Parts: sequence; structure tokens; C-alpha cells
Amino acid sequence: MTAAQQMTTPAPLRLVTPETAADVVNVPFSRTRRSSLNPRKRFDHDKLVELAASIYGRTKFDGAGNVTRTGIEQNLIGRPSAKESGMVELAAGERRQRAVELLVQGLTVQVQTGEDANGRPVMGEAFYQVTDTYPVPFRVEEMTDAELIEVATLENSQRQDMTPMEEADAFLALIGAGRTADYVAVKYGLHVNTVKSRVQLAAGLGREARKLLDEGAINLEQAKIIATTSGAMKKSLTEHARNGNSVATLKNLVKAGAFLVENARFDVEASGLRIEEGGLGMLGDFPAKFADHKTALNKQLEALELLKAEEEERGTWGKVEIVTVESAYANLPTNEWVTPPHGMTPHLALICSSTTGKVAQSSLYVRHADAQAFKREQAEAARAAQAQAAAAGEGETGGSTASAAHTTSPSSGPKIREAAHVIAHQTRAQAIQGHLATDPRMCLALACESLAKTTICRSGGGAMEISLRSVKEVPLTGEGRALAADLALTFGTVFTTDEGGRLTYRRMGFDVQEALTAPEVQTEDLLKLFAYLTHQQVGDWEHNLNDTPRRVKKLAEQLDVTGDVQERFTLSAAYLDGYTVDALHQLIQTMPEGLRPVGLMKASKKEIVGLILEKAPALKGAGWLPNLVKF
Repeated sequence: MTAAQQMTTPAPLRLVTPETAADVVNVPFSRTRRSSLNPRKRFDHDKLVELAASIYGRTKFDGAGNVTRTGIEQNLIGRPSAKESGMVELAAGERRQRAVELLVQGLTVQVQTGEDANGRPVMGEAFYQVTDTYPVPFRVEEMTDAELIEVATLENSQRQDMTPMEEADAFLALIGAGRTADYVAVKYGLHVNTVKSRVQLAAGLGREARKLLDEGAINLEQAKIIATTSGAMKKSLTEHARNGNSVATLKNLVKAGAFLVENARFDVEASGLRIEEGGLGMLGDFPAKFADHKTALNKQLEALELLKAEEEERGTWGKVEIVTVESAYANLPTNEWVTPPHGMTPHLALICSSTTGKVAQSSLYVRHADAQAFKREQAEAARAAQAQAAAAGEGETGGSTASAAHTTSPSSGPKIREAAHVIAHQTRAQAIQGHLATDPRMCLALACESLAKTTICRSGGGAMEISLRSVKEVPLTGEGRALAADLALTFGTVFTTDEGGRLTYRRMGFDVQEALTAPEVQTEDLLKLFAYLTHQQVGDWEHNLNDTPRRVKKLAEQLDVTGDVQERFTLSAAYLDGYTVDALHQLIQTMPEGLRPVGLMKASKKEIVGLILEKAPALKGAGWLPNLVKF
């Protein structure tokens, strides 16, 4: 039976008897697929032709022209394709696969056909071609996206085939898939600062600077500096690098820390402040900045005081506060601000960067002290209500007490602390959000459902006054960061991304409606923006001790995200630390019998956690999940 005959039957992957190691199978070329996750994008055509000729020369054929031995000496690595049944997705060995592709297409090469009278080689043409059933040796194994990227990156880096930009994209993809910078550094034998620098390069370089780097118009050191900036500064630095300005010059531009005129929230002309147009002399097009940084900042804060008064008069917020930060991006300090507790009226923070004058607004967080005070007030109010009810003779049957206990702890059994619930919740939410970030149509459908309830059923604000819930924030998924980066390029005049990869306004006061309704804006681009703005609203339920809402469970079943939850969840010490000893014993009873830890008699909590973690890889391989993590 030939390989071509074997291809007529949907058989398992072992289609041609391999002559390699036992764990390697020969896969017909037609059943191989290149992976979009491979960070390497550039391949030298001449070297591919040379490799293809070498593979053909080592290939053994029988009298009928069938391949009896593959010409590929080193096996490729892949995983079963999740998109096409029976196909293998490449993880390592794309050069060899591309070389075989040239042979399948038919390849004409120059070969030596003999020697002339003087002993010099005589060259001629030879035509090489194989069928698309050509056997490609593979080691096929299950692997996550992160593991696939690791395999591809490791092979390319060992052979020094990757450009620094491809390596940077690989590291960014690994971080997006859940790996840490420390992990990547150890994996590839690099300093952690090198990894962070590469990630920043991939995330922050921007489309125009990437193009210049690929073309060799700017160098890697210039690109690294450009990647640390945003907005007008990034655009200016890119142009300076294109014009040949040195790395030292670009650093000086960044160090200037200028209060840019475009960030002003006050009447610039009426202020009388001196403006330096292209204020760095020969650099010319550097964004206009105020000569008197201190006075400009004071006027900015005065303007914010007026805005604060207006917002307080509206009565929408529990508190309005002006927050001055050193961050050039006007980000709130995460150690002081937290997500508001359920039921707390949102606060509005007017954030001003003392470095660049940039202003941002946030209603997603409150000060930690305010959140704690609200929780104490709620607890006192609950105790007072309970005392009042008891005094009135209510709750004699214990019904109220039972109800209150159920609200606090909906599941019976040993107590599990909030830290474990947080990890479980974030895993589930990211599984849904990672799917929705790539499915604008589903986001549109879910938002239309909300709109119908809001405007038709009148259960919410009408006339398009839609307000989003104050929710506990879930870390942005890799899919969400990729979508934000794409939107920042598409709507460059309106949006940029912050240090965490989230979409943010490029500057305040810009007419967003005008930009989004411009004739050249495509419906597809608006759908992507719509998906980004709505996808994180699904799955952001309160994750303290509450069960997943029925509507979210139904959506999770519809999206079939069980596999995503399994892939994203990692059994860790941080998660298990949320369990008491009794809860850990109960957790172990839910594990497959053959994978349960042993030797638990008189073991301490630390020892039990260690024994469970030893089983973590096997449990993950078996598809086990804690009940707390399941939908």
C-alpha cells in the first residue's frame, strides 16, 4: 500500500512505518499545518531551496516512485490541530516543512552534470518533485499555546534563526499565555531584565517603527527607546530615528519629561505661558511644550478643581478626588486604590501626571481606606438590622439566621478563604473573556440583549444612557491585549495602550464621536472596538463566595470554554493556601483515585500542599479541576 492509498482512509497519524525513534511518526505533508503562534516570520528563500535539494537527495524511492525512506534527518515537533481534525500543527521545524512544500510544488535547481576538458564543473538543471503524501517525521504531543511557543522559540534561538524582534514577539506571546518574566528568563538562560526589555519592545514599538526596524532604517537600540513611549512622543521619536538621530539624542528627548501643550486642560492662549515649539532646537518637530513646567502644572490643577466642582454638583459619584501622580501615563497607584465593594457608590478620580501634565479619569476604583470604611458601615448596619429583627420577635425559627449563613457561605463544608475564590473566578472569567475578545459577533449579540432589556423593557437607563456595572477587575487576557494593540493602531488618533496593555484615550477633550463616525471607518473595525469594550463585562461577577450566576453558566456552556478553563488554571501554592486543612482533605477526595496524594496521616498543611503540588502535572493531564474552578 502506498502513502497515496493510505491517504484515502482517515487513519491515525502513523501512516508510513517510521525508521526513527518509537515516539516519532511519519505524517503526510498534506496533513501538516504551520502555526500562527510561531514567532519566526522570515525565511531565506535561497537557503530553503538548498535545504529542499538536500532532503530530496537523501530520500529513498522504490521502483514505482513511492517514498520508502524520508530525506528529513531530524524530526519535527507538533500537536494535533484543534481546528482541523487529523491535522498536525507545527511547533518546531517550519524550515523543513517549507522545504518539503517547495518539493511538492516542484523545484528546479542547478546541479553539476559533469566536468569539461579542463576539469571545471559543468552545470545543468534538475527538476525535483514529490507528492503531497511525502512522509514528514513528527513527534506529536499535546501542548498548550504557551508550550508550543516555548518549543518554537527554543529551537529558533538555539539555531540563532530568530531576529531580536521575533524573539521579543515570542516573549510577549508567552507572557500573554500566562508565563512570567522570571520563568521565561530561566527557560532561555537570559537575565530577567532582558526579557522585560524584549516584552516592552514587542508591546510598545508601534507599527511604523516596526516597519523601519524590519527595513533596517533604524537599529535595535533606537527601537527600544521608542517602545518606552506613547502618543505624540512615540511619533516624534520614530521620526527622529528615521532621520538618523543618535540613541543619545533619543534618550535626551525622553528624559526631558516635557509638559506637552496638547495635554493642557486650561485655556493655553489666555494663560500667557511661553510655549517652546520644537523646543529642542535642531530636532525641530518635538511636540510643543510649556517652558515653565511648574506654572503649567498649577494651572492644570486649577482646571481640574473646576471640573471636580462640576462633577460634585452632578451628584453621580460618592466622592470626587484629584490625584497627582508621577506616572507619565496618569495611572492610579495600585497599592492605594482597589475595586469598590459590592453596593458602594463609585468614586471619580481625576488623575494628573506631574511629569507630562496628562489627565485621565477613573471610576473603577476607590481608595483602600474608603472601601474598608464602607465595609465596616455595612457590617454595622447588618448587625443593627439583625438586632432590630430579634427585638421585634422575628427569626424565632432560625430562618433568618440560616438565610444569612447561606449568603455568607453558599456551599457547605470546610471554609475556603477568599484568595482561592479569586483565583478560581479569574480563571473562569478569563476563559470566557479570551473567547469573547476574538468573537465580536457574540459580543454584539450579548450587548444587544442588554440594550433590549435597558431600552425596551425599561429596566435600565433609556435613550442609550447605558451604564456598566462596577465589577471586580480580572486581569486582561492575551487575546484582550492583542485586540487593544490592534485597535490602538486602527484608531491611532483616539486611542493608545497603557503600560498594562489596556486601551486608553490618547488625550482628553478629543471628539471621539467624530473620529469613530468618520466615513473611512470600517464596520469591521467598529465591531472589534465593540468587542473590546464589552467582552470584559461578561464573567465579572462578584467572586467572593458567590456561585457563578445561571446566565453565565449558560453562556459558558454555549461557548464550550471548559477546555479553556482547564488550560488556564494552574494548581499553585497560592491557590491551595486559601484552603484550610479540612478543605484540602475534601479537595483530595474529588481527585481521580489513582492520582490522590498519599502519606497524609498527621501531615501539616504545608506538607499536604506539597504532596498535592507533586501531583499537579498529572492532575492537569487527566483534565481534573477543583469544583471551585468549574462553571
